[in-house]
Amino acid sequence: MSNEVVQFENKYLAVMAGIAAAEKQIKQLTEQQKNLKAELESAMDQHEIKSIDNEFLKITRVAASSSTSIDLKKLQEKEPALYGELLEDYPKVSNKKAYVMFKVK
Repeated sequence: MSNEVVQFENKYLAVMAGIAAAEKQIKQLTEQQKNLKAELESAMDQHEIKSIDNEFLKITRVAASSSTSIDLKKLQEKEPALYGELLEDYPKVSNKKAYVMFKVK
């Protein structure tokens, strides 16, 4: 590692540790939230409740549904000329903002 990177790491080690701790808490809280939502969803199903609106939450039970779309990967494999033509006629460009990726070990 270059000296500059080592100095940067030493200077911001506390910030990195704070991010790691926050990420761990977020994961724990997300799991807790998932379990609580599943419990409430199950209870709503058992009691046939479709919606609740109180001072804490507004919950609406949405029934399962399905939708149909075009599998662009299969279209590209089976009909490359058509795929190319459609892409040329109907391009969609998505710009992504630069970001820094953090991964907690």
